[in-house]
Amino acid sequence: MVGLLGGARSRAADHRARLLAAPALIPVLNPLLPAILATAAHWSSGGRAVVLVHDRQNMLTEERIEWLRSAARIGGLRLVVARDDARVQLADFLAGIARSVASHELNGRGDATLTALLRPYVDARSVWGHERSRRQLFGAVHNGSVRSLANINNLV
Repeated sequence: MVGLLGGARSRAADHRARLLAAPALIPVLNPLLPAILATAAHWSSGGRAVVLVHDRQNMLTEERIEWLRSAARIGGLRLVVARDDARVQLADFLAGIARSVASHELNGRGDATLTALLRPYVDARSVWGHERSRRQLFGAVHNGSVRSLANINNLV
């Protein structure tokens, strides 16, 4: 484990330097807002106007939602009660399956068929420190149209 951490040190140092150079409104280690940005970029490609639906949570303050509207150039972000919205329930279910497949791959118990099915939804820009499972999960970039594993939680 120490060897893996040491091998990723330069990537971590570069990332930290970028954060210090341009502090953002978003918490450093929380993937939610970058995932929403990536989701918006994917669904609004080609000039489509989109409104994203997400479950209510403290992280999505009015200030951050306004920042997302501006940064992602989306028509809006609608917050809903997860138990009352089938889209959010389905997204949570699929994200749980995706996390399970990725976890199994990371721990050397991956199923080649399931990993291959997940691959088109894994964002090549994601930070993933384990090289063998990264090759299995990320594969090659798919025609520049890459969706994020975290984006499954942010259905349109």
